[in-house]
Amino acid sequence: MSYYDRRYNPDHCRPSPWDGARHARVMRADEAAEQQAKAPSKQELKTRIGIVSTRETLRDWDRNFLQSIGEQLDRRGSLSPKQVEILAKIEERNSPKAIEDHKTWQETYNDEKRQIAKICASYYVKTGYFADLSENILNNKEFIPSEKQFKAICENKYAKKVLKATFGEPKFIVGDSVALRVSAPWDIKAKMGDNGRNSGVIVRIDAQPVTSAANGAKKYQILPFGSFATVIVEERHIKKLRISKKVS
Repeated sequence: MSYYDRRYNPDHCRPSPWDGARHARVMRADEAAEQQAKAPSKQELKTRIGIVSTRETLRDWDRNFLQSIGEQLDRRGSLSPKQVEILAKIEERNSPKAIEDHKTWQETYNDEKRQIAKICASYYVKTGYFADLSENILNNKEFIPSEKQFKAICENKYAKKVLKATFGEPKFIVGDSVALRVSAPWDIKAKMGDNGRNSGVIVRIDAQPVTSAANGAKKYQILPFGSFATVIVEERHIKKLRISKKVS
């Protein structure tokens, strides 16, 4: 038996459209009343707002929100369910445990984590994602991302590929003669020049930060044969130069 039948139609009478609409309104009113009964009291909310407002870790947005709902509570005596939900989230991220965890994170944010964050930020700053966070990581020496921010920007599947390309063993070494693959972008081919094979010698490994999450995104600095200007090429676009032996 459905909830409607148990509560409003125990005799299984088929309601008219008018009765159905009336019962639907009654059900919505009952649900609203139940939510209201479960809602925290005005005094409880004022106490919670007062306590969390004293936390030194509050963000500016959080502080402004708390001030706003505090004023609303004084005027109307209640908050919306959504406002109560946001208040709970602010309390959670500013709880004594959260504050202690944040302090521990800052103390363990070492040079290795900073390097990883910069590598990922260098990738994301050009994608449009994590823009503000990437700018802070790259340009503010005093900035320490939260643990949640660090995991978001450095532990997703794209960041993992970027880190793999950055720290992975290079397939070529300085001094290797290489040629462009047929699939290399046309602009790279143009920069390499028409030297017969689009070829040159590697002069530097990890020449620039990785900016692609594709396999083989490590970057090399190559000096094309017959040129004085170097070109930056990703590992996936080059191969060992095979020099054919002429038969005398």
